Amino acid sequence: MKKADQITRRKFVGGMLTGVIGAAVAPRFIPMRLLAAETAPSNKIQLGHIGTGSRGMGDLNDVVAQASDISTYVGICDAFRQRREKAGTFVKQTQRHDPKLYEDFREMLADKSIDAVVIATPDHWHVPIGLAAVRAGKDVYIEKPLGHSLNQNRAMFEACKQHNRIFQYGTQQRSMEMIKRGIELVLNGYIGELQRLDVWAPGGAAGGSLVEIPVPEGLDYDLYIGPAPMKPCTKDRITPSGSYFCSDYAIGFIAGWGAHPLDVAIWGTDSDLKGPYKLRGKGEIPTPNGLFNTCTTWDVDLQFANGVTMHFMSQGIAKPIVTKYCPDFLLSTGEFVGNGTTFFGTKGWVSLSRSGSYASNPAWLSLRKCEGSKRVLYKNRYHRAFVESVRDRTPSVGPIDDAVRSDAMSHLSLMAIKSGTEVVWDPHKYEIESPSTLNTQMNCAVRGDWRQS
Repeated sequence: MKKADQITRRKFVGGMLTGVIGAAVAPRFIPMRLLAAETAPSNKIQLGHIGTGSRGMGDLNDVVAQASDISTYVGICDAFRQRREKAGTFVKQTQRHDPKLYEDFREMLADKSIDAVVIATPDHWHVPIGLAAVRAGKDVYIEKPLGHSLNQNRAMFEACKQHNRIFQYGTQQRSMEMIKRGIELVLNGYIGELQRLDVWAPGGAAGGSLVEIPVPEGLDYDLYIGPAPMKPCTKDRITPSGSYFCSDYAIGFIAGWGAHPLDVAIWGTDSDLKGPYKLRGKGEIPTPNGLFNTCTTWDVDLQFANGVTMHFMSQGIAKPIVTKYCPDFLLSTGEFVGNGTTFFGTKGWVSLSRSGSYASNPAWLSLRKCEGSKRVLYKNRYHRAFVESVRDRTPSVGPIDDAVRSDAMSHLSLMAIKSGTEVVWDPHKYEIESPSTLNTQMNCAVRGDWRQS
C-alpha cells in the first residue's frame, strides 16, 4: 500500500476527528540517549509498567521476551503490593536490575526518564491513566478495551494528537500472520465487493459475591477503585472477573473480548467511516442487581451508510450461524471457537480468528502474498513493535483512531440493547444522531477529581 493510501485508512474525516492521528506525528525532539550506541543501557527505551495482574503480567512477559535488547523496565506500579513486588522480582531476574516499585502511578509518571508506559489495569483505569501519561510526555501501550465511555475515548484521541504521543492498542492479533494475510485478501478484492460481516466474541458472566470482606493487606483499595464509585470490598470485586463484568469498572465482554474481532473488522473495512450508521440489538443481563451486572449475551445488527452490514454476536448466538457456512470452527471436542470475524463478498468469504483462519476458497490462505497493491502495516512481534515505534517515532501497528472506532461499536451496541431502539451514530460529528437523548450517556460517573477529559 502506498503511504498516501495508508494515511487514508488511518484517519477520521470531518468534525472532531479530522486529520492524521497524533500517534503518527513525529515528536518535537529526540532524547539524546537515543542517538548513542544502541547497546548501551542508557540508550534503551525506559519503560514503566502499570497494572501487574493476570493480563498485566502477560504483557510484561511479552515485552521482556521480545524487546529487552532495546528497552528496559525501570518502574513497576500496582495498587497491590504483592503484585508489584512479584513483577519487580521478575524484572530483576530477567533484565538483571532492580526496577523502582510504585503504589501510585502518578509518582511513576513524574519520572522524566521514563519514555513510555504499558497500561494493563482494570478497564475503568485505562483512559484516566493514559491521559495522565501522555500529558506527562509518555508514549502509551493500553490494553483493550479502551474507555469506560465514548467521551473517554474521544479524550484519549485528542490527548494523543495534542501531545504527539505514540499509542498502541492491546490487540495482539495484528501480529498474527494468517490474520494479516486474510485482511489483505479482503482489501485486494479476492472476495469481491464486501457486502456483510459476522463478528463474534465470548459472552460474559453473571453472579459475583456482594458480601463485604476486609480489604486485603497490601492493597490500597481507594486507589484501586479510583474514579469508580466507592463500594464495599468483596472477594470477587478485586479479581479479574470483577474488573471484566462489573459495570462500575467495565461494560463487559461485549467490549473486553469484542475488541479483538471488532478490531479485525476495522482492519479490513472503512465502512464505519462512510457516514452515519445504525444499530439495533438485544441482549441479556441475568443479574442486574448483582456484582456482575453487564451483558452476558448480545445480538446486534449494524447497517453502514455504504450498504455493508455487520452482525455482532456473543459466542452462543453465533455458533449455529457460523458453523453453517464454516463447520471448521466447531472443534472435535464439540466446542465452538469463541471469537472471529467473517468478511462476505460477491465472490466468497474469508473468516479470521485467533484459533484459525478459513475461506470459501482455501487456496487463498496458502498465498504468502496476494495479488494487488494494498498492504497493511504489520510486524510479527507485537510488543516489540511498540518499543520500536517509541524508539523510531514511527506509526503504531495498533493506532488510536482504530481503537476509538472499534470501541465505539461496543459502547453503541450496548446502548442499542439497553434502549431497545435503533441508535444512529455519526462518526464524523462523534455524536448520537438518534435518539439524541442518549448523548447524555457518553460520559461515565467520576468519583473525586480524577480528570477524564
